[in-house]
Amino acid sequence: MIINEENVRKIIPVAGGKGGVGKSVVTANLGILLSSYAKRTVLVDLDLGGSNLHTYLGLKNKNAGIGNFLSDRSVKFNELITNTPYRYLTFVPGDVLVTGLGNLQQSQRNTIASRIEKVDADYVLLDLGSGTSLNVIDFFLMSNSGLVVTTPQAPAILNAYSFLKNVAFRQLQRTCTSPKAVVEYLKNIPRDKTPGATPTIRDIVKKIKSISKPAGKAAAEAIARMKPQLIINMAESPEDVQMAENLRDLIARNLEIKVGCLGVVFYDRGVNQSVKQLTPFVVHSHDSVAAVELDRIAQKIIHSPRFPDMPIDLEEYESSFELASVEAENDFAEIEQSAAEEPDAVSLSHEEFIAIIASQKQQIDELKGTVRMLTMNQR
Repeated sequence: MIINEENVRKIIPVAGGKGGVGKSVVTANLGILLSSYAKRTVLVDLDLGGSNLHTYLGLKNKNAGIGNFLSDRSVKFNELITNTPYRYLTFVPGDVLVTGLGNLQQSQRNTIASRIEKVDADYVLLDLGSGTSLNVIDFFLMSNSGLVVTTPQAPAILNAYSFLKNVAFRQLQRTCTSPKAVVEYLKNIPRDKTPGATPTIRDIVKKIKSISKPAGKAAAEAIARMKPQLIINMAESPEDVQMAENLRDLIARNLEIKVGCLGVVFYDRGVNQSVKQLTPFVVHSHDSVAAVELDRIAQKIIHSPRFPDMPIDLEEYESSFELASVEAENDFAEIEQSAAEEPDAVSLSHEEFIAIIASQKQQIDELKGTVRMLTMNQR
């Protein structure tokens, strides 16, 4: 695991416990914004089996990718890094329609991870798949500060929690490789299918300490190193931050993970329009509130040399969540003001509506008559 705050180059996996939360949109546009500040940024599509990050970048799926690297030994990883229309931004395609990559072997995951760790860049963003497969979890654990994108709806929040619980458990499995009693204890936990039988990460760490103090210390330190960051996407009101705070408290209580919040991105219809036009959202709608919010997140990362540790003024804001809440309130006020300044829609009575339809029908009939007369004259 890369400890980002101790490295100049930051490897930042981007995951979402649930599909449809906007993970790839965030990854693509955040990469473009980081590169716009002259930061050498590489985007890697690791949503193997469903790679489509190129779509959100406005690129065609025509270059060799990780699928070719794994299926053809003659393909070198550095050869996969391709240029984009954006200076300082490069891209590594994913499966490129090569089948059978949904469940990689451990050796394959290790090979990909080792190549990514050698990439020369300021920021390496990994677009991961949804769910809790080992593909997703192991790549998320490449660094200690991956991003978890979630919407404020309860199912997405619960999926984000479940995702981090699985990540934490995998971290313990990878850390506690001895003594045998600890290994067996961790191996038996998933075997108990009784509803509610799975212990919390806090309870698991306590149990490991009771079996072996050295293993328990290593387990606690491994969990403490994890500092994931939340992005609340497609928010509809400032109150949505409360859902993120509830998630933070649940994670702290049961998983003992210190999670931060990079910010809130409000719902914007321009995202769907940009996808249809194969244009990145921050280019398509660069002056929208959502684009400004993504840019703010990019700046937080850039201005945090020890990211994920952010230089927040603790005298003014209690935490990154409080800062995100204030930002969301200000952004929402701007959205409301813009809506108020837009021309009001014209309200028509039923009689007025019928009159307009009748007038349009008369114009159509007159047009048909003109066309008929012209046709007869030509004959």
